[in-house]
Amino acid sequence: MKTVYISYQSIEDLRLCADQLRAVRKLFGKRKRMMVTVRRAVALSSQFNFSWLADNTLTAPAWQAYDAAMAPALQAYRTAMAPALQAYEAARASARQAYDAAMAPARQAYDAARAQTWQAYSAATASAWQAYEAATAPARQACDAAMAPARQAYEAATARAWAQQYIRQQGRTV
Repeated sequence: MKTVYISYQSIEDLRLCADQLRAVRKLFGKRKRMMVTVRRAVALSSQFNFSWLADNTLTAPAWQAYDAAMAPALQAYRTAMAPALQAYEAARASARQAYDAAMAPARQAYDAARAQTWQAYSAATASAWQAYEAATAPARQACDAAMAPARQAYEAATARAWAQQYIRQQGRTV
């Protein structure tokens, strides 16, 4: 049987998150590659996210086989976790209800102050905003008019390039 290796570089090239990159560096140490065995993978399963590695390294047929192999384990995991998650959600809901009740007076005061401040701000800036709009309107219209031919040419080029590539992708000549 042929020995299978995975290289540090091939994993790093997958652009994994910083936490997992640190885990990979720790696992590889000074090695540039590591032999892949089922025993080693199982031994390292708590130190690395093999689900992520499967998502990013397996071909479609291999992924289908992996997904089928994982289905019973996923079901067992969900079944085992359900009571703990239910207890957590119940505690969380109770805590959230108490938090919301404690925060209600502060939130009401904040909302009232914010509404009052926003009204004052809007009143103070309305005339300045109207003057700005009036002052920039001619320049905006001139800019739009000057850019129109270039925009139309760009849009036509985009449509042309897409159509050509799509037709080629379908095995036809343009």
